[in-house]
Amino acid sequence: SEWRGLLFAALDPKESLLDQLGSLPDELADEPLETYAATDQATVSFTANWKIYTDNFVEGYHIPGTHPSFYAAIDFEAFQTTAHPGYVRMTAPPKDGLFYRGKWLWMWPNWTLSLFDGGMNVSRINPTSPHHTDQHYHFFFADIAAETSESRAKSVQGTLAVVREDYAICADTHRNYAAGAYTSGPLSGRHERGVQYFQERVAAALGL
Repeated sequence: SEWRGLLFAALDPKESLLDQLGSLPDELADEPLETYAATDQATVSFTANWKIYTDNFVEGYHIPGTHPSFYAAIDFEAFQTTAHPGYVRMTAPPKDGLFYRGKWLWMWPNWTLSLFDGGMNVSRINPTSPHHTDQHYHFFFADIAAETSESRAKSVQGTLAVVREDYAICADTHRNYAAGAYTSGPLSGRHERGVQYFQERVAAALGL
């Protein structure tokens, strides 16, 4: 199925694509996605379960300790995470010089979309085993002139630098889980709304 220039595939779909997208079409209704051209792609891998990475993506409290440069480039006190039908939205006002526009989206079950000025990236979180995940990134920009290649490269490389910092902490978390000493506890209503939404969707999909 196709939606706004993005292609989706499902081996055994349980619902239509629009039903799965939920409120996302309204969220992105004013974004000119179709005007962006595909420019770059990258696949990056890490040794952790895909759900650990997703838990990490849909909360922001790890940012100060994991992403010091990114933390310095946003108004972290205004960082917000909200859950909506089909997706989780994270927002923070960016400071001067940040390539991100200040909105990051994760969509059920395994893809993300992050906005730049004049562009975006999407990623597919692809589990290859219970202990390993590939993340496939695609980058899109409105301006693909040679004169603006440096600006585009900053967005691409900046994105990959941030996510590689996530991979390190996810691998550590995976090893801690594998040790068998972890005991689950309550989730924070303020900081982990996205985590709760994701985990509830996973549990429902598994019939738990």
